Amino acid sequence: MTHVILGHCCKDASCVRVCPQNCIRPTPEDPDFGIVEHLYIDPATCIDCSACVQACPAGAIRADSELTDSQRLYARRTRDFFADLPGARSRVPRPLGLPQAFQRAGGPLRVAVVGGGAAAMYTVRELLQRSSSIRITVFEQHTEVGGLLRTAVSSDHRGIRNMIRLFDVPFSDDRVETRTNIRVGLEVSIAALRREFDVVILAFGASSPRAVGESSIPGAHQAITVLSAANSAARQGIAARLLRGPTALIVGGGNVALDVAAAIAKRHIATRAGEPITQVVVVARSPVQRPSFTFSAVHELAELDIDLSIAPDGAPPDTGSADPVQRLFAELAGNPRPRTRSRKMAVSLWFGNEVTSLRAVGGRVQLKTAGQRTFIADSVIYATGFTSAPMTGVPFTDDGVVSNRRGRVVSADTGAPIAGLYVVGWAKRGARGGVGDNRRCAVETVERIVADQKNIGESDSGQGPTSAYGMGHAGGQR
Repeated sequence: MTHVILGHCCKDASCVRVCPQNCIRPTPEDPDFGIVEHLYIDPATCIDCSACVQACPAGAIRADSELTDSQRLYARRTRDFFADLPGARSRVPRPLGLPQAFQRAGGPLRVAVVGGGAAAMYTVRELLQRSSSIRITVFEQHTEVGGLLRTAVSSDHRGIRNMIRLFDVPFSDDRVETRTNIRVGLEVSIAALRREFDVVILAFGASSPRAVGESSIPGAHQAITVLSAANSAARQGIAARLLRGPTALIVGGGNVALDVAAAIAKRHIATRAGEPITQVVVVARSPVQRPSFTFSAVHELAELDIDLSIAPDGAPPDTGSADPVQRLFAELAGNPRPRTRSRKMAVSLWFGNEVTSLRAVGGRVQLKTAGQRTFIADSVIYATGFTSAPMTGVPFTDDGVVSNRRGRVVSADTGAPIAGLYVVGWAKRGARGGVGDNRRCAVETVERIVADQKNIGESDSGQGPTSAYGMGHAGGQR
């Protein structure tokens, strides 16, 4: 028996680190790690030790004998992956190196972490492994830590939502203090944190929805707000009465857009009168050949009892493609499922549509695209992504991320590092990547902090030259 990794793999690579056979691919060091949707376990070398099952924070690994019919395709994808992989791959277990630690001669390093989401959690966890004397203070604007893991991940993705338990150990450590209901940038400034702490790490994510169309449209909602309400309602066994009905537009073509469509299909979201939505149209900017969502997201939607159709602008799906998403699209386009009495909702995915106008017309919502296509519905839900909100004392680039080099915040004007200021997560790399991607992101930023603190220590002790980052302490020059 072997084990199989499912589509909701978080890719934080905990499984890779515990596998005694080194049979999980790709590893974080492999060039295609950032490309694949999920990791794969080599069935030829897996010894069924179950170490990966215990290590996986998302509960995404199952024995092949326990797979459901809809999950068996991941076993097929695994076989295809290793069949295409070059034969000369190492099967020798790799030794696990310990992270570079540091101690500070001038007393405990005082670190402020701005934000309490997944990026903050991985950063705190990484810092605690590096120093026994460190003191960390987390500033969170809400009443609880967890960020989007707590509020916005669909209730259907229980494995990902259960990753909230990863916060328990690091945030209960006596070296960590959590201050909730504090909005950094309003109630306390970045300048004040830099005066009080040796290091300030920005982990506030990307929480400002990207604007589309008119600023105020009746019947308009943000996807994150809709999912949060749906999650709350689902726990009570009811539907969130949010939308004008019976038709809804979802603007955006990523996983969040499909999560909203699935929540509506499962009756977690209804009209204000409590009636079901009967038609959902997803309007995506991406072309049908390169959709922004993952295979697992569209596969889960296609498994629901709905009429799902693909309506691309331009070229149709590639019927000869090896891409499983394209094969699914071609199947839906060429062999549409017959309508049944149980299917009371239709979902259509429209690709290649750049939105040029979105406004209220006669009590409904009208969307127009660059290709002269017009969509009209009763409600609209924005799933168009996020950007980071501006904050005094923090330099931003034109694309809405904190100006940085591998986690060191740098001046947007000169490119010079700003002493003692770092960034991690979506604020660092943009609103892309899943929960597990924050682990590697946090390691990279913390390694910059360790290197800078080492340079500061060598400079203070006269053992080395003054570093460009050697002013990153509370009383240093700004």
